[in-house]
This record gives sequence, structure tokens and C-alpha cells, in this order.
Amino acid sequence: MLIVSNEEVSKHLTIKETIEALRISNREIAQFRNKEEFRLNRARTNHYLPWNDDSEEGKRIVSAGGGNNPRVVYNFKSMEGGSPHFGMWGVRSSSDLVRLASGPYGLTHTYLRYGDLPGGKGYSDLIYLYNIHDAQFEAIIQSAALQGMRVAATSALGTDYLCRTGVRMMGLFGSGWQAAANLRALLYIRPTIKRVAVFSPNPDRRKKFAVRMSNELGVDVVAVETPEEAVIGMDVICEASSARTPVFDGDLLKPGQYMVSVGAGDEHYKRRPIDPKGVARCNIVGAHTLELRYGLEEIADCVKSGKFQWEDIIELSDLVTGRAQRKPSVDDIVLFKNNVGMGSQFAAVGGLVLQKAKREGFGFYVPQELVSQVMKR
Repeated sequence: MLIVSNEEVSKHLTIKETIEALRISNREIAQFRNKEEFRLNRARTNHYLPWNDDSEEGKRIVSAGGGNNPRVVYNFKSMEGGSPHFGMWGVRSSSDLVRLASGPYGLTHTYLRYGDLPGGKGYSDLIYLYNIHDAQFEAIIQSAALQGMRVAATSALGTDYLCRTGVRMMGLFGSGWQAAANLRALLYIRPTIKRVAVFSPNPDRRKKFAVRMSNELGVDVVAVETPEEAVIGMDVICEASSARTPVFDGDLLKPGQYMVSVGAGDEHYKRRPIDPKGVARCNIVGAHTLELRYGLEEIADCVKSGKFQWEDIIELSDLVTGRAQRKPSVDDIVLFKNNVGMGSQFAAVGGLVLQKAKREGFGFYVPQELVSQVMKR
């Protein structure tokens, strides 16, 4: 059994490989859809518990992120799924503290993953891989690097099918690790993008993000002062933020603009980072999956109002298999909602990482007899 670190994942896994692994995974999702005997995914679940700490450190943790009426809750989430192609069943689980607050741009839902936990401890977010051939526990992979690339590769895969070519200007909402990962992936899939306008509520953070990503990617990434500047004149608009309310006014959208929105709400905390009235103006709407309806709150609003039916929403797996084919024109407003992670994605991308670890000799080895057993009669 191998334990693989974030550093090793970052060093050995490329965005190209991740996109292609997810292309395979989406074909499998289409293949196993509506099967009675076999099931490829268990939907993600979120559980919350109250968190109370009246110490000085606890008070600092609650207030450090700013905003109004801040509070912290405990969150445990998990999902699982398989990939016959990669021969893996994967379980992803994470244990987090989450800060909830409101600010000038609406409600936020922020994971405390940057040394903000009590005592400066790290958080637990792990992928467990099991071999479906011999039922062995094969690996534990730290999730952060793989998770960022998995989400970003899903955005890029949807963009590959639903975004017209030749785009040059991009607006980005968010300045955290998901924003960085999605920016890298979107520039890979649409290398014609030459200028990126980034907005997030914290001026200092968005400025530092713009400088860092400009230097890393060799494109013109600029911090802008208002949400409008990240929308008006943009060919591509990417939302990769912690916002739970709309990050810009949907009336600003113009024909020819493509939007990708990242990240799910959950059973308890709804998210509408894209203005539903903007979604209602879209000619084409795609989603990562309709297997779970949370993370699709803006689309659900439009279904409820009669603007769309659920049958009008194109699933990524149908785009990948060719069952659905939509070629956007310069007059179309398009949305791809990267609404929620699937356990099968972790089996696919995690399985790819494990293949590379065995072939290239990285990872920390744990004797198999410590993690497997034989029943005695």
C-alpha cells in the first residue's frame, strides 16, 4: 500500500492527463447510468455539527476572515465511486472547519485550510483507493493537489465542448486555490486567452493573485476594482469563489459570452454565485451532473419559473460520448455549471496517480499485511 503526498501529485500529474482521465470517467458514467445491478457513484453527503471555542484563539478563528455575523461550524463530507478502466474504487473524505459570514458581496462559505485551525494544525482530506480485481487497499492520497486539478479539469472538459474557439479575454471571480487551478486549466484548453481580469472582495489578495499568476502563466492577469470589470467585454467568465450569492448582475451578460461556475452547494447551504436572471438568458446550459440537484440552484430557479426544463440541461457525460452535441455561436450565451464532485472521478484520477507511482517509484510504502487480513476459520 502506498501513501502519496500533495507534493508528489503536483510533481507527477499534469492537467492534460487529468482531463483525459476524466474524459474516460465520463464515458463510464454514461455507460453505467440507470444500471440496476451496478452502481458507479455514491453521491456526496455533507454533515455539520456546531463548533464552540470561547478561548482567545477560538475568537480569533471566528473573526479573522472578516465579514458580518461570522460563525464557524464543523463539516464532514464524503463521496465514493469506481472506475473499471483504472480498476479502482475510490473514497474521498474530508474533515473541516467552515467559516460562515456575510459581507458587501453577499454570504460566504470558507474552508479553514490555510493554517487557521486550532494550534495551526493541518486539515484532513484524503482519497482511499481499493483495487477492484483483488479487493486490496492500494493507496492513500492527500487530496488537495488532486482535488484542485480534478475540479479544474472538469471545468476545462466542459469548456472544451461548450465554449467557442478563439476567445481572448477572460474574467475571473475568486483569488484562492480553486481560482488558480481553474485559470491554469482554462488557459490550457483555450490557449488563445491573453488577458484575465480578476475580482475578489479582498483587494490585497486579488492584487497578489494577479502578480503571481501573471508571472507563472505568462499572460496579462490584472486585478480589477469592481465585478463589472470582470464581466463587460469578456469572452469567458469563470466563477471560482466562496460566494453563496451572485457575484455579478446577470443583466450585464452579452451575446457570445461563455460562463463556467465552479463548486457545489450542498444539502444544507445553497449557492447561487451566478445570477439566476443571467442563467435565464442563456441559450445553452450544461452541467457536470444531474445525478445531484444541489449545486444547481440557479438552474433550478429557472426550471421552477418555466424558463427551462431539466431535460434541456446537457450533462457533461453526454457531451463526452457525443449523445449531446452543441456548437455555440457568437450569438449564444452559454453556462457550464461544474456543480459537484463525483466519487468516480477520484477513482479515475487517483487510479492514474497510483499507476504513475508504481511505474515511476514515488510514494511511501506501507506493508500490505498491515492493511489487509485473512479470516481464520
